[in-house]
Amino acid sequence: MAESERILIKNAEIIDPEQGIQFRGCLVIENGLFSEILRGKLPDSIAVQQEIIDAQGLTVSPGFIDIHAHTDGYVFNAEKELAQGVTTVACGNCGISPAKDIGVFYDEQDRKGFPVNQTAFVGHSFTLRKQAGIRGTGEAASDAQIETMQHLAAEGLDNGACGISFGIQYAPGTTTREFTEVARVTAGRGKPVAVHTRLNFPNDFDSLKETLDIAKNTGATVIVSHLSYMFADGRMDRCLELIAGYQEQGYNIQADSGMYTAFSTMAGSTCYDDDQIRVNHWDYGNFLASGGRYAGRYLNRETFEYIRKYEPDTNIICFTGVEEDIYKALRYKDVMVSSDSGKALPGQGHPQDAAVFARFFRIMVRERKELSLIEGVRRCTLLPAKVLGLKDRGRMAAGAIADLVIFDPSVIRERADFPGRGNPDLPPDGISYVFVNGKCAVRNGKRDHTVNAGKAIRL
Repeated sequence: MAESERILIKNAEIIDPEQGIQFRGCLVIENGLFSEILRGKLPDSIAVQQEIIDAQGLTVSPGFIDIHAHTDGYVFNAEKELAQGVTTVACGNCGISPAKDIGVFYDEQDRKGFPVNQTAFVGHSFTLRKQAGIRGTGEAASDAQIETMQHLAAEGLDNGACGISFGIQYAPGTTTREFTEVARVTAGRGKPVAVHTRLNFPNDFDSLKETLDIAKNTGATVIVSHLSYMFADGRMDRCLELIAGYQEQGYNIQADSGMYTAFSTMAGSTCYDDDQIRVNHWDYGNFLASGGRYAGRYLNRETFEYIRKYEPDTNIICFTGVEEDIYKALRYKDVMVSSDSGKALPGQGHPQDAAVFARFFRIMVRERKELSLIEGVRRCTLLPAKVLGLKDRGRMAAGAIADLVIFDPSVIRERADFPGRGNPDLPPDGISYVFVNGKCAVRNGKRDHTVNAGKAIRL
């Protein structure tokens, strides 16, 4: 598509999440931006030189923004995000940077092109700790190592990282002081910290309080990551009460949640330590290998221990949790939608990679009516844009970047399922068009693989 090309989308139900309104109208995309957004019938004054898309019966919204993903430059995962209407991902979550040098990561994306836009967190718990010379997950950092991590984090932020991410559960040797002092680097820069909280035993809320205290003690914005995986075990009411208490005191606390309670993580991680399995009363028969030699198979103790010893990087899905807690989280004010999507081979992985956003609109908006369509769109667009500091995305306004999705709210639904049950990669129904930076990457529900218009977003 030439830069001068103009595209008209007409007969659309347009959602403007910033104004909180929905109206029938048309819009024009030019030079990668929204140049005109008009209510009512198409005026004769609009002259369009190139393409016209008739969106009769469809809804147009800004492209969805995935606040918590592990896309990290993996094309296959980005394709699954795109098919759901996601146009921007925040990667580098749970303390895992997508690269040692965020600037180099961004440069590589811009050089090669990518299906979606990416901005990235600097990861603490895996990346910064390793760079500072901390060798074991249970090892505490020295003062000198904390200073090294602060320096490296500041360097990443200055190179355009969107914030710092922590995966405290994966590095239990992290002291509260280390956590606080590294997080403090973001405060003066107005960038958030995203936190996968510490090991959470049943009825333990100290780990959540430790995370919320980061906002209190540093002034930073704190994002509590994937509530559905951390607290959807009957504790969601208390979790939300604690968050509300800090918010009422004026601390900037944000949160995100997916649409599943069955979480997926590496077999060799601390999440699957013996004490965690024991205190959470997990049954080995509720573990599903999502990759490796046992992909798609439920495990027993023998097969689980084999994977943990010989294939520790293989992801295992643990079926646990209370489904109703998901809906409690997502109807709480301003909780954002997230996928937690990660690297997986075709036919492997978690259906969240391809399904979360469609599942959200099907269940929370259409079936349960917990949220209006306008509010559902806001949770996936404007809200994460504001938290990340994306001033020209997540909005339906003239001059904003033309990331958008055209979908049918009466049809949208997920089709992906867990390995062994179905195909975890299937794209959802109901997504007709997706534009990234003004380029049409999905047309009539089909991916145009010649279009890789995603850009690195340096913040």
